[in-house]
Amino acid sequence: MGFFANADLPVLLAFLLYLAVMLGIGFYFTNKSKKMSDYFLAGRGLNSWVTAMSAQASDMSGWLLMGLPGAIFLNGLTESWIAIGLFIGTYLNWKLLAAKLRKMSYAAGDAITIPEYFQKRFFAEKPVIRLSCAAIIFVFFLVYTASAFSSGAKLFSFIFDLDYTTSLTIGAI
Repeated sequence: MGFFANADLPVLLAFLLYLAVMLGIGFYFTNKSKKMSDYFLAGRGLNSWVTAMSAQASDMSGWLLMGLPGAIFLNGLTESWIAIGLFIGTYLNWKLLAAKLRKMSYAAGDAITIPEYFQKRFFAEKPVIRLSCAAIIFVFFLVYTASAFSSGAKLFSFIFDLDYTTSLTIGAI
C-alpha cells in the first residue's frame, strides 16, 4: 500500500469510495454542460436553497470542516458563536442580496460572472472594470486555494499518518 500503510483500512476505503463518488458525479455532469452558463450557473435552473448551499459549500470548504471544529476543540463551545454568526450572515446575504443580484445579472445581458456583471451594469466599453475585478478575484482566490490545499494536506497528514509534503502532493493531485 506504500503511502497509506499506516491508515486504518475502513478509513482508507471510505476515503477512496468518497473520491470515486465525487469523480463519478463530476464526469456525469460534465456531459450535461452545453455552454458556459450551464457550468457557472447550472443554466439558471437551480432553486434558491440549492444555490445558497452550493455558494456556502464553496465559501467555507476546509475552514468549516477543520477550522471551526478545531477552534471549538481548543477553546470550548463558546466558539460555536462563530457558526451562529456565519449562519445569520449567510441567511441575510441570501435573503437580501442573492435575488436582486440574480435579477440584475440577468437584466445586464445575462452576465455570468461578477466582473462581467459590473462591466455590463456600468456600460463600460473598455475591459478595465472586468480586468480589475478579475485581478482582485485572482489574488484572493490564490490565497483561498492555498488555504484549501493546506487544509487538505493537514487532514491527510492526520488521518493517514503522512508527512505534510506527501499529503500536500496527494491533495494537489
